[in-house]
Amino acid sequence: MAGPGAEHAAPRRVAILGVGAVGGMLGVLLAGAGHDVVLLASDRTSTAINVEGLTLRSARFGERRVAVPARPWLTAPVDVLVVAVKAPDLLAALGRVPASLVEGAVVVPLLNGIDHVPLLRAWFPRSAVVPMTVAVEATRVGPGVIEHVSPFADYAVATGHPAAAVVPADLLRGAGLDVDTSAPDEATLLWRKLSFLAPFALLTTRARAALGPAREADPDLLAALVDETAAAAAAGGAAVDPRAVAGRLAGLPAGMRSSMLKDALAGAVLELDAIAGPVLRAAPGGAPVTRRVVAEIVGGP
Repeated sequence: MAGPGAEHAAPRRVAILGVGAVGGMLGVLLAGAGHDVVLLASDRTSTAINVEGLTLRSARFGERRVAVPARPWLTAPVDVLVVAVKAPDLLAALGRVPASLVEGAVVVPLLNGIDHVPLLRAWFPRSAVVPMTVAVEATRVGPGVIEHVSPFADYAVATGHPAAAVVPADLLRGAGLDVDTSAPDEATLLWRKLSFLAPFALLTTRARAALGPAREADPDLLAALVDETAAAAAAGGAAVDPRAVAGRLAGLPAGMRSSMLKDALAGAVLELDAIAGPVLRAAPGGAPVTRRVVAEIVGGP
């Protein structure tokens, strides 16, 4: 499924760091759009992809399998580096990418949170770091096998970046993805995502339940989490309407599960600092409700 203008997109050399749900899905779609894609992942995942290929199962995009090279580290220059690892894995994963091979390239981080942006700019001082956010419900069910279980795959980027040689929005639109460019600046872009994600992730993970049951069990808690995150956003220079966030959360399917909930149920490391940390550090008054929920998650089963 190609987006408007896909036939005019110039082929690019794209490296994707992290082949989980988001990175794997992007790998399939960008390779299918004609780009020269290389995947950067662990030895185990790289070997599985080199043997079996990379597969996407999606109600929206259909079932697709592509043969793309996968490596433990980058070995040749690229035009675009997509950083799609989870926040706790970022520092270790960056060791797979020599900074000299992305000089002059565009680095597109898709991580949750805010603090990764200055880190990446320090790590890649001669690259243009253009943050994006993504809202998608997808799961890696095996090395190189991604299931896209929602009808949406929504990306967002702040308008304009004078240092970028490649426009990330055009790259993704050419692969059939939806990209919102309405955010006027990076702070608004990142806090828009976090103002929705933090209440959703914290509520569902605390309850160990999908959004519907968690929402019904404690609607006042959800409202308080939304308010504290909006206050933190304001302190961070972004205007977020808590009523709009609450309305969006109320309209989501009851069965939706946050990635943090999935990680908690799987016994994986949680992105607590990436998702809750900015709220705890920025919110006036210290965000007592968010702080209590984080403490319950850390001390929970």
